[in-house]
Amino acid sequence: MVPPDTLTTEQVAEAAGVTVQTVRRWSKLGLLPPFRVVYGVSRGKKSYWPAHAAAQAAWVRAQSEAGRTFDEIRGALAAGEFTPR
Repeated sequence: MVPPDTLTTEQVAEAAGVTVQTVRRWSKLGLLPPFRVVYGVSRGKKSYWPAHAAAQAAWVRAQSEAGRTFDEIRGALAAGEFTPR
């Protein structure tokens, strides 16, 4: 069963204009919100993200393109510069 108000990794990547691998890397770096893994779906398991993950990924991309480092982006997230809608 698909959790309500969630997006797949593919949807997050598409909305932000990045690859699935980039979304996974940003997640490991702490730049995106936690995801939930659901077992028993197509191909065994699938990751589901909160609805605001796409906007946050797009924000991270914009910050990166503006020249901020990942450490600076993490700091900006901690300071509340991105707020989920």
